[in-house]
Amino acid sequence: MAAAQLSSVADVTVGGNNTMEWNKFFRSNLVPVVAYKPGLREEQIRQLVEGNTIYKLSSNESPLPPFPSAIEAMQKHLVNLNEYPEGSCHQLARLLAEHYGVFPEQITVGNGSNELVDLIAMTCLEPGDNAVYCWPSFVVYRSSAQIAGAEPREIPLDADGSFNLNAMLDAIDEKTKIAYICTPNNPTGPTVSTAKFEAFMAQVPEHVLVVVDAAYEEFVDDEQAMKPLRYFDGKKPYAVLRTFSKAYALAGLRCGYGIAPAALVEMINKVREPFNVNTLSQVAAEACFGDTAELQKRVALNATGRALLQQHFAKLGLKAFHSQANFIWVEVSDVGTVFDALLKKGIIVRTFPGTQGLRVGVGDEAGVAATMAAFTDLFG
Repeated sequence: MAAAQLSSVADVTVGGNNTMEWNKFFRSNLVPVVAYKPGLREEQIRQLVEGNTIYKLSSNESPLPPFPSAIEAMQKHLVNLNEYPEGSCHQLARLLAEHYGVFPEQITVGNGSNELVDLIAMTCLEPGDNAVYCWPSFVVYRSSAQIAGAEPREIPLDADGSFNLNAMLDAIDEKTKIAYICTPNNPTGPTVSTAKFEAFMAQVPEHVLVVVDAAYEEFVDDEQAMKPLRYFDGKKPYAVLRTFSKAYALAGLRCGYGIAPAALVEMINKVREPFNVNTLSQVAAEACFGDTAELQKRVALNATGRALLQQHFAKLGLKAFHSQANFIWVEVSDVGTVFDALLKKGIIVRTFPGTQGLRVGVGDEAGVAATMAAFTDLFG
């Protein structure tokens, strides 16, 4: 039976006319979990596109290949892939610890920062607990809480598209175990200001683990934005997540890291998969992390493209939040129609159910120009 014909996971015919009720085998709290759906790929829309060029701007990926230093490092280690990776990411952890002025025991490395969100939920949340965050934001906050059997408690964003920390404080109760703060927020792009964050930290209860997801931190140039590592002391329940997927262009290798109290890192090590970060991910991350000149060049390219898009959306009369990431959230009246029209023009963007906006990635120079031209055709 084709997958498209199945109305639910329980409707599976096995052995003639008998129907296997699969739901009885599964944990009940998994039923409402929605599997992560990645952005469309080029091959999925090729027949819909009227032109020859496609720009995949739906997944917040770098439009550029990995750093030359990362490629060179990976090539040197291809002959060693018969061996297991270094299980503790020892060398990468030491490199990160030295850079941030923390202890190696306060560094945890994961299969992207996505896995670290899952691992923190698996480590900390139990049925009856809740996790508080704003919405729309990174969908894994929701799914990881649901999988752990906890309540995902979602608060509307502030009017500027950033996390509404005051509303989060109001939603926190004695059962709240984790408060996620995504800055810059995915999918809207704004950051949390230093003043708002410090006011939040002064009031958040001690029984709440504050997790700052700073996956897009390298792109931030707003002096008013909070600096996540400034508040880490290794003692209070506070952790910061970062990634090599975005600014460092290693999305295909999946390498993220967290700075957290040693006690939390030790517990995460109990639940994470052995060898969860492969050899090529580790050596590529080590190589490009020290390549500050290449990083600065790419961040500048993103800033230029981001500014051009923001100005263009404003010129067309479209509302777009002030982004500090490598994407922009732009509001449109008919999301589905605009999304399909952009697809025909070879521009893949991202929609989010229940919202009236599109997340538009910042491409390279050609991608930015093509995006501007497509929006001009639709709204000019």
